[in-house]
Amino acid sequence: MSQNIAAWFTEKIKDKVTVQFQAHGGLLDGTMMSGDTQANTVKFPIAGRTEVYKLTGAIERVPAAGPGLSTVQITMEDFEASDFWRTQDVYKSGPNEQQALADLIVKAVRRKRDTIKLDALAAFAALGPGNGVTTIGDGTARIDILHVEQARAEIAATGATGDDTDEVYAGFPALWMSQLCFYKEFADAQWVGLENAAFSKTQRLRTKTVRSVNYIELPDEYFTSPGGTDWYGYMWAKNAMGAETPWNQEAPSITPQPLMQGTPMLIKAGMGGAAIGIQGKGVKRFQMLKNTTLVRPAA
Repeated sequence: MSQNIAAWFTEKIKDKVTVQFQAHGGLLDGTMMSGDTQANTVKFPIAGRTEVYKLTGAIERVPAAGPGLSTVQITMEDFEASDFWRTQDVYKSGPNEQQALADLIVKAVRRKRDTIKLDALAAFAALGPGNGVTTIGDGTARIDILHVEQARAEIAATGATGDDTDEVYAGFPALWMSQLCFYKEFADAQWVGLENAAFSKTQRLRTKTVRSVNYIELPDEYFTSPGGTDWYGYMWAKNAMGAETPWNQEAPSITPQPLMQGTPMLIKAGMGGAAIGIQGKGVKRFQMLKNTTLVRPAA
């Protein structure tokens, strides 16, 4: 009896696998206009403008003002995240380790969905004011309520927010968001995004809606620093940017690789997508101080 006592006990490790801090990803889903996919091309419609005309009573041709609809198109790109898992590790690992590895692949795909949107915003802004995108700040000032309200007002002045479906978004670093929360306008707003938007729970917990603008708190790795002491951030009307993900495989596939020694498992997930700037007047770029501390504004 005593010889078998060791079999009565199994070692249980309760703690989950420690994963390196990284962006969750998928934080910008649904923040840009969807397009139409044809083969490997994504087309985004641009609705023009038309006016009414006065009827004269004469039998004459209709004074058409020209096409009120055009398109912008971009070629879709495909991306993939993968990793090998040795067969020996498969036998030794528990469910927590297996889940952690799958989560790493999923987060990589979600982050790419975000970065193709941010890259499109950066490329659009790099075209300069001639394209309609203007920059607020020069990188020396701390983010302030006046900066974001100016951007909101300039976008609203174009008529971009005249419809219930015309949403405005802003992607800011966490320290910018914390600094803005010292202002009453931000402090009184709840940390909840659009109630009826197709947001994930993670998105909504990081979104603060203030005066019709949905501010999304993003990790620092999403932002570029042109001078080392500043950050670029963006505010945009949903219909001013186009983004489409025709295929998105978040659930990783796990397949054995018998041609490789030990027959390791190959874990893969991927996506295809594209993003592009459409209407420059609906996009604002912020160049503000990369603050490392918070300052309470003077009353």
